[in-house]
Amino acid sequence: MELTQLNRLLPGKRAFITGGASGLGAAFAQLLAKNGWILHVADINREALEATSSAWTGAAELHLYALDVRDNAQYQAVAQDVLATSECVDLLINNAGVGDGALFHNYEVAHWERVIAINLLGTMYGCHHFVPGMRQQQNGLVINIGSAAGFLNVPGMSAYNVSKAGVHSLSETLYHELKSSRVHVSVAMPSFFQSNVMQQSTSSAGFKKFAEKQMKYSKTNATELAGIILQKSAQGQFRIVHPQDARRNFFLKKWFPKRVEKQFEKMMARFKQF
Repeated sequence: MELTQLNRLLPGKRAFITGGASGLGAAFAQLLAKNGWILHVADINREALEATSSAWTGAAELHLYALDVRDNAQYQAVAQDVLATSECVDLLINNAGVGDGALFHNYEVAHWERVIAINLLGTMYGCHHFVPGMRQQQNGLVINIGSAAGFLNVPGMSAYNVSKAGVHSLSETLYHELKSSRVHVSVAMPSFFQSNVMQQSTSSAGFKKFAEKQMKYSKTNATELAGIILQKSAQGQFRIVHPQDARRNFFLKKWFPKRVEKQFEKMMARFKQF
């Protein structure tokens, strides 16, 4: 896929991506590599990242980092290494995330803290370390990976819902704050797609099976989604809701909330067995 508009918008073509060893993060890296970008890609699993990166042909430069996005000190050290090499990044993709779920009364505080730290604080840390350089150079693009869960608030996913609603809120705030600096912010809010987001889940077997089934039968894969997000963000779109079922649910939640409430009542009847 040619990313003509993105390449023209960000001629420096320097990107930093978290969660790049698999799924959506790897798809972003592969598309940008094919377009000759300088890539800085991080993941908590360095070995998996190195194995996956062998497919990213065409990158002008490729730099890999082991990074637990929950650890701000570690994030700061990685950011310093990135900026020592590339001076600034033009594109920041805060993609690292974890899916998890259980009914609220069965969900431990430690699991809450882990999900919020990875999904929300990890996104904030990325913005904290890389956005100042974008503001200084008066050009840049931030893509934060949220979720349709952030507006649907599906039962059984309280911590995940809150973390992704927080990503949306942070993104919208930065969208307004950074506009005068010519730094654009987009937030992607996909529904289930084929990915490994449940790989590190602490969910019960029932919840994990439910989520993996939704991903298995999704018609959207990570490569398609990554391409759409890169195109829409380069066009200046703030909220990227995809695929079609995510857009439908966004419409229903806004205009027909009682209909969504009925759907969740049926869902709760199934979740009782978990």
